[in-house]
Amino acid sequence: MQINIIDVGSPNTHSAKNGRSYQSLEVTYKGDNGQTSSKKLMSFSNPEVFKAAQSWTKGDAVNVNTQKDDNGYWQWIGILAEGEAAPMAAKPSAAPSNSSAPTRVTGSNYPTSDEREKTQIYIIRQSSLSNAVNTLSSGGRVATPKEVIELATKYTTYVQKGFANVDNLGSFDDFPDDIPS
Repeated sequence: MQINIIDVGSPNTHSAKNGRSYQSLEVTYKGDNGQTSSKKLMSFSNPEVFKAAQSWTKGDAVNVNTQKDDNGYWQWIGILAEGEAAPMAAKPSAAPSNSSAPTRVTGSNYPTSDEREKTQIYIIRQSSLSNAVNTLSSGGRVATPKEVIELATKYTTYVQKGFANVDNLGSFDDFPDDIPS
């Protein structure tokens, strides 16, 4: 992750519960996305990064190697050279591999056109069911599941194929007059 340094705080010394002391410092930076953020670095978590951070000044461009820890937080685990890409990090429990890992995603994680079409049908059906329930339950009327499904099927057919393909839809005059006067 390429960052631009805005400010590096002074190191602060703290005492741990076990009697040992450690240092911390806060780095304010602008990330790849242009958002300003800050990161608190501890001398014991990644000593090399902590030591390097003490020499950074406003305006420095730094290439930081990041990795998610077991708690889901991004940790700065190293400093990379200009233009160097971060190696693919293996999970701590995984065995080391001799092959080189790719640095970019190959293939697609996007749904196929068939999957998108099925999802769209599910959305139309769900919307049709909701609208059928709303239509049939107006005026406090309780609709049966069969009535809801029949009307929802008509709504779905209308959305997908148009009015000419909906058989026996009827007109507004065919609906009972249940609106109170």
